[in-house]
Amino acid sequence: MLSQSSVLPGEISFDAYTVCSFLPDLDSKRAIPLVLIGYRAHEDPWFVWLVPKEGVRPEGLTADPYYARVLRDPRAYFKKKLEKYVAESGSVHRGIEMLVDYHQNHLAFTPLTELSETPFRHPLEVQLV
Repeated sequence: MLSQSSVLPGEISFDAYTVCSFLPDLDSKRAIPLVLIGYRAHEDPWFVWLVPKEGVRPEGLTADPYYARVLRDPRAYFKKKLEKYVAESGSVHRGIEMLVDYHQNHLAFTPLTELSETPFRHPLEVQLV
């Protein structure tokens, strides 16, 4: 058992963030949260992974080879895509917006929430499988 003095919570503070989940079916009401992507001004984006390092087994979730690859290695997929959009736009903020805009299919993103404007204007509700 840990004593209270030995618990050192990690803290991350963002200017904006989005959460990406995988929808097994496009009309599904259940989603598998994959990653929280956030950033602070003038810094690289941060990925807070909500799945194990080895990814998620796609069996029973999708037969689509594209999304099966995403689930098996989400770290490589999101790093590659976000690097592409940040390089294309020249901005981390705009790169994240492009990722959200272009990949709303089986990957469901919450709106990019800007915490400096109105904190928590988009309540997040996620049902774990």
